[in-house]
Amino acid sequence: MINSLHSIISYLEETNDPHIAYFSYTTDEDGEAGAISANKEGLRLYALELLKKSMEIEQLPEQQSLVFCPREWMVSETGYHLINCVRPMYHSRETILSVVERTPYAARNIRYEL
Repeated sequence: MINSLHSIISYLEETNDPHIAYFSYTTDEDGEAGAISANKEGLRLYALELLKKSMEIEQLPEQQSLVFCPREWMVSETGYHLINCVRPMYHSRETILSVVERTPYAARNIRYEL
């Protein structure tokens, strides 16, 4: 699996030009829901960043956030960055959701409750 991910990462790095890529978080027309504005290169480079973060999760100790580095192709139409890091979760969806369901929202930090 790791070799496959390395191959995909290499392919995405080689075939997508950051100078023409565009990726931005924004909102829908009503301002009520988040949305992504992107061209295909921007989507592919963002997917590349996510794949790299998934590999970092395997290498880092639990509970450490993985921050996205600023990229010229990643812009913010909202004036601020809506997503600037990944908070790794090391359990199954079922386990994570069981903590979410039993913990009040105001007191919730499920990364530390698992």
